[in-house]
Amino acid sequence: MANPLSKIEHIVVLMLENRSFDNLLGWLYDPANDAPFSVVPPDFDGLYGKNLSNRAPDGRVVPVGKTDDPRSPQPNPGEPFEDVYSQIYDVPKVDLQDVPSIPPHPPNMQGFIRNYAVQKDKPADPAKIMASLTPKTLPVLSSLAHHYALCDRWFASIPTQTFCNRSFVHAGTSSGYVNNGGGGLCFVNDSPTIFDLLEGAGKTWTIFCGGWLLQSFTLLTQRPLWKYARTKHFAHFEDFTAAAGEKGGLPSYSFIEPIYFDSIVWGPENDMHPECNPYQFFGASNLDRGEALIAKIYDAIRNSPGWESTLLIILFDEHGGCYDHVPPPSAAECDVAIVPDGKIIPANQPGGAGFKFDRLGPRVPAIIVSAYTPPQTRLHQVFEHTSILSTVVNCFDLPQGKLGARQAKALDLGDALRLPSPRSDRAPITKPHFSLLEDLGAEFHSVVHSKFLGAKQNPISDLQRVALHGTALFTGAHDLHDRIANVETELEADLLRAESEAKLGKNNITK
Repeated sequence: MANPLSKIEHIVVLMLENRSFDNLLGWLYDPANDAPFSVVPPDFDGLYGKNLSNRAPDGRVVPVGKTDDPRSPQPNPGEPFEDVYSQIYDVPKVDLQDVPSIPPHPPNMQGFIRNYAVQKDKPADPAKIMASLTPKTLPVLSSLAHHYALCDRWFASIPTQTFCNRSFVHAGTSSGYVNNGGGGLCFVNDSPTIFDLLEGAGKTWTIFCGGWLLQSFTLLTQRPLWKYARTKHFAHFEDFTAAAGEKGGLPSYSFIEPIYFDSIVWGPENDMHPECNPYQFFGASNLDRGEALIAKIYDAIRNSPGWESTLLIILFDEHGGCYDHVPPPSAAECDVAIVPDGKIIPANQPGGAGFKFDRLGPRVPAIIVSAYTPPQTRLHQVFEHTSILSTVVNCFDLPQGKLGARQAKALDLGDALRLPSPRSDRAPITKPHFSLLEDLGAEFHSVVHSKFLGAKQNPISDLQRVALHGTALFTGAHDLHDRIANVETELEADLLRAESEAKLGKNNITK
């Protein structure tokens, strides 16, 4: 039987941040929605028609609800390994080293309110973590999920936060670590990556960054990529839209990174991460900006000469503490919940938790867009982030068995390409609520400089600080670690990153 992926010449992956399936797409189908989202398919595992709830610390039983606030949830929910354990097993939060290696019972998804209530930035009402968005607030994501393929069994690779899960997308492993700090100040993976396989096979690839090169989580966390930092393999997001408009302009594999942190140069955060701070340069992070980014990418591909040969995958790295009702599968329930490389770091070692990699993380949204994908395709197989690797390996006939035991078992996305010939339509999507602020150009920069440069800013997030330490590791400027300890604001962090990048010399990532 012919490989369906043989129709594809270009794979594009956009990985966004910290949202669960239920948080963004649980209410995708509901009789209360406007058409076409008012008809609930029998095979859709969302929220409608289910008796779902969590108990609040004050004794209330809080049912799953709805919100139309694109800034929710705020403040940021818990996302490290120890928080996720508390959320899915409904047990009190403990320190990383004290998380049991064997859970007390199967995951019941009953601890989201409990865990939200004990976060450093305490929410006014932790029960709000049970509220999920509707298609009216997310017209772009909802349209693509309806008109193409939606995976309702795509799980984060491990039950933890950003850097380790993103490493599974690139290398099929987190090298035994389960938190953003790794075994030191910033997680760094030394294992081979999918980019090494593409390079060895003579296939083209580019990582497109929404912000600074030194804001690229892919670069900072994957040491094998450091040698490519000043090459054509790293480009700005603007170069992606330009390449999509040219025949054969896109590389074989494109990985797109959004803007993770507000910047006076690149503009506001658009990664869909719930806000880590009460206010930033441009107000709280909101989903509208991520919607605008998705719309721009889809329109660039839909209107490109390479539309029929391009596969777009829109994915989130982890659930970010947002509620989901589906328990992550264990090793007994799926064959990908295995140690990818034999590395298990004991709890008594730095960054270790004794985690056996024998269960996946909570569900995340995953949408597959292709001219060969029928409308309302729903995939119910278990996928996790190494399915990206299997898709790339199988599409471009790359060497097998080079990216760990997880990737060797992970399903590819060929099942989404069910049509024998490409669709005659290029489904339009509902417009986002506003366009990308970067389109304001000179006016945007004028507003930023006049309004924000002299303003007092709130403290940076833990993720921002870890990423800055990654900058120090990558550049070899170890004196930066001491300076980073004194960085307290978004503006200071942005200026330090700009300074560090300038020292790297002129490259194709800077304006």
